[in-house]
Amino acid sequence: ARASAEGRAALTRATAALARCARDAQKQRQDRLAALSGLLRSMGYTETLRRGFAVVRDDAGKLVQGAGAAQAAGALEIEFSDGRVPVIAGGGKPARKARKNEPEPDEGPQGSLF
Repeated sequence: ARASAEGRAALTRATAALARCARDAQKQRQDRLAALSGLLRSMGYTETLRRGFAVVRDDAGKLVQGAGAAQAAGALEIEFSDGRVPVIAGGGKPARKARKNEPEPDEGPQGSLF
């Protein structure tokens, strides 16, 4: 009877230790999965959109990676973080806006002193 009681006690201790190991291993896997999930989100293009960039696609849904391809495509779609906008490429050149602190053409390289 004593040997049986000791065996049950040892089995109870071993079961508790095994349960602790299983919980610890599960917690480690959950933490690792959460870290990898965060890394995946940070590397996805939607995070890039949130930083102010845009994705340009042609009318077939393919990515447009340059001005030449955009001109050739004609119909485009621009994806921002908050939605998509259809646009037509090559509809005339917009007027160029002067940048801050950029000299006017007749001011020379130094710019205006006034």
